[in-house]
Amino acid sequence: MRLNGMKRSSLAASLLAFAVATIVIAASAAAATTAEDAYIAARDTAIAKVKAATDAEPKNPTGGDDDKVIALDNRELAGLEQQMRAIVGPVTIKGLDGKGAINLDTLNDGDEDFGLLDGMVYGGADAKTRVIVTTGGLLQRWLQQHKNWGDNELPQEPSAAVKDQDFYSQAVLTDAAIVHYADIAITAPPGTVFAYAMLAARTQSDLPAKADEVFVALSQGGRVFVANTKEFKAVGPIPACEAIRDDFAKKAADAANSNDPAAQEKSEALSAQSDAEFSRCFAEKAAQQPGFAAAAKAAQTLIGRLPLK
Repeated sequence: MRLNGMKRSSLAASLLAFAVATIVIAASAAAATTAEDAYIAARDTAIAKVKAATDAEPKNPTGGDDDKVIALDNRELAGLEQQMRAIVGPVTIKGLDGKGAINLDTLNDGDEDFGLLDGMVYGGADAKTRVIVTTGGLLQRWLQQHKNWGDNELPQEPSAAVKDQDFYSQAVLTDAAIVHYADIAITAPPGTVFAYAMLAARTQSDLPAKADEVFVALSQGGRVFVANTKEFKAVGPIPACEAIRDDFAKKAADAANSNDPAAQEKSEALSAQSDAEFSRCFAEKAAQQPGFAAAAKAAQTLIGRLPLK
């Protein structure tokens, strides 16, 4: 097929426009990668500085960090925050502080809150709703570094990792473990790479009878949002699940009080089974509970507040 001059000119213009667009997109991606590389390098250097300062300072009799170390930690975090703010870009979330802060709580690798997800967080530490904003690249790097962070390995595929309760316990500022209670079905906005929501609770010991928090993880337009809210009435307790737990607790107590040499081991096994059966029961029955619809609505509403493209 032969093309006349006008058609050849139009085709050439289209190809040129496509080539320019491809170059722009590639350049933008390269710039983002370079900025993330620079941030990771700066973060690791800052961690090394804080560690060196911590090792050099005499131990605080109260067990806390020295004031000089704390000041250094704060200065380094402030510098990293500037880089992170530029990487994430402008973020506006209805009802939350638009300025935000870096999600990292400390650069001291001896602190229990060390190693949070790299990103910007919106909403104060005590706010009912908080949103962490990061990028797909930073999340992937973070997952690689946290693969063996806790007792269990974190999945390395982001869409799978956000379905693991350990991901939230490691990524989000908390002085307690975040426990999955039930999945929540959500409607993902157009262009979403992955979206997941769960009903959860936090605990330092026994599993709470109620689930009072919703977590949402969503990826779109190169950014990843990890959000949580308590803006709904807690779900539970569920009598049937409580009955299961009570039954196992009695069996565990009986085992611990027996003369069996392996009684303690048996009691601990029963306690672990109690948690597993309670969790299974709650996950199965949560959707039928009076407060579950409100929790699901809170998850969808939270997604609607995110600055998606």
